Amino acid sequence: MRRVRPRTPTGRPTRVAELLRERLALILLYKCADPRLKELTLTDVEMSPDLKQARIFYAVRENLDRDQVQMALDKALGFIKQEVAKENLFRLMPEFFFLPDTGLDRAAKLEKLFQAAKAGPGSGGTSDS
Repeated sequence: MRRVRPRTPTGRPTRVAELLRERLALILLYKCADPRLKELTLTDVEMSPDLKQARIFYAVRENLDRDQVQMALDKALGFIKQEVAKENLFRLMPEFFFLPDTGLDRAAKLEKLFQAAKAGPGSGGTSDS
């Protein structure tokens, strides 16, 4: 009877995620025709342990509409997967999920709150809603 050893976590999903982030950034910058996709910054890629799903986090510039960028990503998804397939990174192509990175927005809001707190209560705080 063969003994089955428990799987130990490896760093492979992390390594693959970083490689995928680099390749996706190059594809979006140089190969996609939509100018909205050239304004993206890929902040992180998280791979599932079995490498079947990739969650790709992105940030957009303040002057761009997030909904328009998400629609452009959805429209270009087939082309992006085709370009990644040409790179021969995966045996089986993972499912891509493009998600906006909200961490930068939260950091900006916190920074505003810290600045308002540092300025003092009589300096007219923020009126964001």
